Amino acid sequence: MLAAALTPASPAQGTLRVVSWNLMSYGKSGLPTRRQQHELLRFLRPDIVCLQEIYAVGGDAVELDRLDNAIAQALGMEGFAVPAKHSDCHLAMLWRPEYAVLSQRAYDLLMWHGLGVVRLDVGASVPLTVAVTHLAPWNPDKQLADAYTLTGQLPLSDATILAADWNSFGVDPEYDPEPDWTALPTEWIARHVRLSDEPDALPVADRRPSQMMQRSGFHDAAPHLGAAWKATSGLRGGRRLEPTRRRLLDQPPRSAAQLPGDRHPCSTHAVGPPTHHGRPRPTGDVSFGFLRPT
Repeated sequence: MLAAALTPASPAQGTLRVVSWNLMSYGKSGLPTRRQQHELLRFLRPDIVCLQEIYAVGGDAVELDRLDNAIAQALGMEGFAVPAKHSDCHLAMLWRPEYAVLSQRAYDLLMWHGLGVVRLDVGASVPLTVAVTHLAPWNPDKQLADAYTLTGQLPLSDATILAADWNSFGVDPEYDPEPDWTALPTEWIARHVRLSDEPDALPVADRRPSQMMQRSGFHDAAPHLGAAWKATSGLRGGRRLEPTRRRLLDQPPRSAAQLPGDRHPCSTHAVGPPTHHGRPRPTGDVSFGFLRPT
């Protein structure tokens, strides 16, 4: 999960807080877990919320809207659901009701979980475009293809935030280091590395999706803002890739950000242990994303 605080052009306008969270099959999870997730989102006092893994089998529109409306009502926000055409785990976006909606759209674009985009008047000097997506979990080539789609679809003129479960690595291995590949079963490693014709070559993380974003004008928000690197995955136990991190794509050049990871909500002002299976407790873990100046 990720929370970002964005500073508008005028200090008098205060701070805009954007939260992104992979809820881990919200809807399949029990009602007590969902109520805890609502409670924590209220605790974070978000202005905008981007969510991944709203669970509805076969893209059932009625069920998806019901789940999205339950979250919106719990938070007192407006929003819309983004159906995933190729998965049962969908997306959602919510925002404060006083923000004027200039446009909103859900895209398929052959992306694994789709793409939701809303353009809002938040009282800043330029409109704010907010997008949510969730990259494919086990195919670096598909992740790269989706990154190409994102760079072609997101506006170049507006301040833009893309909140995502990125399922990949950052550009700079000095900042986002190589994981301990020995912690993964051998058959899993190919899902995360650049394949080599040399069978004895050491595994190297496939960073092309983030490289594509950077070469298109986006910049990794966390190092740009001086946030220390912290792992934000591997929270469910078992032999999982650790550490990897998820992404926020964040454009405004005057932004200050709190960037926690997916699966558990956190910000730099929240304290507590990480959570398992999407059960929320605030933590201090910091994730990262990209900045693209206007």
